[in-house]
Amino acid sequence: MGFSMKQKQALSIIPHITGALSITGSLSILYDILSDRKRKLQRPYYRILLGMSIFDALTSFWVGLSTWPIPRGTPGVYAAVGTTATCTAQGFFIQLMVMSPLYNLMLSIYYFLVGKHHLTDEEIATRYEKFMHVCALAVGFGFAIMGL
Repeated sequence: MGFSMKQKQALSIIPHITGALSITGSLSILYDILSDRKRKLQRPYYRILLGMSIFDALTSFWVGLSTWPIPRGTPGVYAAVGTTATCTAQGFFIQLMVMSPLYNLMLSIYYFLVGKHHLTDEEIATRYEKFMHVCALAVGFGFAIMGL
């Protein structure tokens, strides 16, 4: 037994709301960092948070589109008005969502290095930060490209 029409409508509409809320939160963080970029972007913490917020805002946009990018006429999908190309694009960008938890992991590692090992921001930036960004980006884009 499948979903009722009301359930399909709810499953299609709710991501529009949650996606918009997530974009708003991510853009607020981006604004906070970039409005004082001269000071904040000197610290690895804010650069990691910037990466996380960029990819969260980007993927939240595509999640917020919900069923719209799915090809028109797809059976059982409410409000599908897209094409195969829009559906593929949505799938690619939604796969990038894995970068948000990876950047969250990087923040945890940052706090571990500061709290447990008493490393300075300069030490973290020179010894670990590049590797952190490369890992998050490689895994995220790797998954997104594999899905094409």
